[in-house]
Amino acid sequence: MSHPHSLALVLQESEHTRDVFTGALAPSAFRKAVQTWTDEGARRQLPSSTLLLVEVDWFTRPKRSEMATVLRIVSDIIRPRLRSSDVLGRIDDHTLGILLPTTPTLHAQRVGRRVVAAVSSRTPATGHPVTVSVGMASALGARPWEAAAQALADARNEGGDRTVCALEPRIEDENELAA
Repeated sequence: MSHPHSLALVLQESEHTRDVFTGALAPSAFRKAVQTWTDEGARRQLPSSTLLLVEVDWFTRPKRSEMATVLRIVSDIIRPRLRSSDVLGRIDDHTLGILLPTTPTLHAQRVGRRVVAAVSSRTPATGHPVTVSVGMASALGARPWEAAAQALADARNEGGDRTVCALEPRIEDENELAA
């Protein structure tokens, strides 16, 4: 089975597991889609793909009762900025995930910055200003979830309302290994 078709099948199966608040994939469906893509990508040595974690910043986070509304608004802001091949999913009560298949992290950084700017330029119906932090990593790396989560933590530690990309491991060439 070809790679794009199997991801499409996972997404079709996931249609009934949409998150009721955001309309994005439910957490388990999003993780399954990312796992399917990364497993096959590693086997096929596909071009870079990127995993983004988008979290509502803690210092602007509204009351818990308003969080579902805010997350829905954030997902509504993000969705039109994605291509039809990109996958948006809910991770938890304050975090969304985005899988950008066949998108190198350099290009994904632009997407992350556009998401941060678009969210911070809007004040949701709750009346609270909202900002997000974005952590991203190559989805084809050894530990994409951990790398993206660490980049997200770095974005928050740097003050939030920003995008941080996990450093990809440097591939040494044969000359350096021989030295």
